[in-house]
Amino acid sequence: MKKAILSLLLAVSFSAPTLAQQDKPETLDVFIDCGRSCDFDYIRREIPYINYVRDRVGADVHVLITQESTGSGGNNFNLEFIGLEALASMTDNLTYTSGSTDTNNELREGLTRTIARGLVRFLMTTEVGKRIEISVPITQQSTLPENVQVIDDPWNFWVFNVRMSGNYEAEETSSITKIETRVSADRVTEEWKFGVSGRMNYRESRYDLSTGTIHSSNRDGSVYGQLVKSLDTHWSAGLTTYTNTSSSNNTNLSTSISPTVEFSFFPYTESSTRDLRARYEVNLRKNSYDELTVYNELDQLLIQNQLQLIANFRQPWGFARASVTVESYVTDFEETLFDLYNIGLNGNLDIRVARGLSLNLEAKVSSVHDQIWLPLEASNDEDVLLGNKKLPTSFQYEFQVGFSYRFGSIYNNIVNPRFGFFGGGGSGSGN
Repeated sequence: MKKAILSLLLAVSFSAPTLAQQDKPETLDVFIDCGRSCDFDYIRREIPYINYVRDRVGADVHVLITQESTGSGGNNFNLEFIGLEALASMTDNLTYTSGSTDTNNELREGLTRTIARGLVRFLMTTEVGKRIEISVPITQQSTLPENVQVIDDPWNFWVFNVRMSGNYEAEETSSITKIETRVSADRVTEEWKFGVSGRMNYRESRYDLSTGTIHSSNRDGSVYGQLVKSLDTHWSAGLTTYTNTSSSNNTNLSTSISPTVEFSFFPYTESSTRDLRARYEVNLRKNSYDELTVYNELDQLLIQNQLQLIANFRQPWGFARASVTVESYVTDFEETLFDLYNIGLNGNLDIRVARGLSLNLEAKVSSVHDQIWLPLEASNDEDVLLGNKKLPTSFQYEFQVGFSYRFGSIYNNIVNPRFGFFGGGGSGSGN
């Protein structure tokens, strides 16, 4: 059974003249929850027939927009339209996908059109809905078998990125030179995912002090490769490789190859709003050090276990991100090394407590017992202070607590770019 492909364009137009704000007909109060993905000024200009509010409390519709990167280098946006108050029984879900070569203008146009389409059924419950006109131009094209998608891709899903930068700054008694390089190549399909990325940072510094001139250099680079096979909606298996060099970690060259398996507790298709997965890998690692280590090693062959639990949730109440990583060395082929381990916990929680009030909690905690690369010879103070060498430690931690509170008018309809932006009137989310 063959069906013609129809190109559907939904155009919403309003014939009534623009009215002063106090004379506006009854319309929707909409909270657009988009983070930094949206050009909020552009949305307000293109969709002027609703009221934009700064909080979901008291809104008629909460538009929750989440974003994921696609394999081609573009972005996939999931738009969840959540009815509130009298419209609590109404929900809808749309998606918009941008291409890797789309300009910022093309991206914001496509995303804004998708927002407008999703609001139509909610607008039909208002006085504004009486003035909506819908046109659906139909273009007859050649017929194709049902469910067949034709993609003419000369690159065969490959995407490449190259970025290089240099920086030089100086004053009379000091100078700093920095060079950074980033390269990557990716190919992603429904069944396979392949990616390789590399980075190299180099910093050279000079400081003229009362005790003399200090010259310092620091290198830090890595190459990461990944091959993943999709097994089903919850399971994936793959192989990862990692190569790095770091003068501050006393590492001339470290390479590893790691069979990896991952289980997603929710289907991968739901990862933009809720994502909970467990990942396990076994690392076969070869290390070469700049200096003799505290274990009297210049070269070392190691086996390491790594187990990671990762959670990401983006919901109307806010978002939560957390990960637990447990790493332990098993052996260096001469003796067991089970006492060398690292346990890390990272978490970020952003909660909308009440109208205009948000609470943010962030924590990073690590129990460090695997610094096998520490040099045998003690590092001098200059290298430590300049970040060229690291000292032994059994823990690392960082905590952050913050809140934000906004009060006043709930409406956010006006766009006025004069003298730049201030007070949240610029581009961004409707938070």
